[in-house]
Amino acid sequence: ASPGTVYACVEVADHGEGIAAAEIPNLFDPFFSRRFVGRGLGLAVVLGIVRAHEGVITVDSWPGEGSVFRLFFPTSADVPCANQASPACSPRGDTKTVLFIDDEELVRNMASMMLERLGFTVLQAKNGVEAVELCRQRTEEIDCVVCDVTMPEMGGWETLEALRAIVPELPVVLASGYTEAHVMGERHTQRPDGFLAKPFQMDELNDVVCRAMARLDR
Repeated sequence: ASPGTVYACVEVADHGEGIAAAEIPNLFDPFFSRRFVGRGLGLAVVLGIVRAHEGVITVDSWPGEGSVFRLFFPTSADVPCANQASPACSPRGDTKTVLFIDDEELVRNMASMMLERLGFTVLQAKNGVEAVELCRQRTEEIDCVVCDVTMPEMGGWETLEALRAIVPELPVVLASGYTEAHVMGERHTQRPDGFLAKPFQMDELNDVVCRAMARLDR
């Protein structure tokens, strides 16, 4: 938080089982989960959204009583306007279209919001099968693809190969909560044009998309 900045607060509270004090520092870590089901990415994504808006999130919890999450966002007068952020790359001045593929709706919506704020047109797909069909139908419109690595039905690497079979020079970025070394260390015929670590901020998303498309222009 910046001194002198006025913040709006969104408070979410429950009266559930609460969270042990020792677990609170790990709540926003990717893949940390207190449950047997789920990927542990929900709060990591929330943190990414809050940070993308220059905000802060706090947690108070009492075992057996419940928890309170407070999200603080700078009021509009203090938030940098869109053209003060890293601008979307558009060397010819035309609007670029990005296809964002992820099976998590929250992640898709967050990324779409960021990309649209940067000036991109956004298409969404919830899995590789849907993305490949969308690419066949709208081949001429798609300038870049950002694709999650771990998805049901068709994973990121398989989706990359299927998309390149349709458009051989299509810029594709793979995204994952795993490390870049872990993901990119796998051996595959097709290689992506970039890697995006989850959770990500708007500048990071913009930079990796711009670099991927710049490789095509060279």
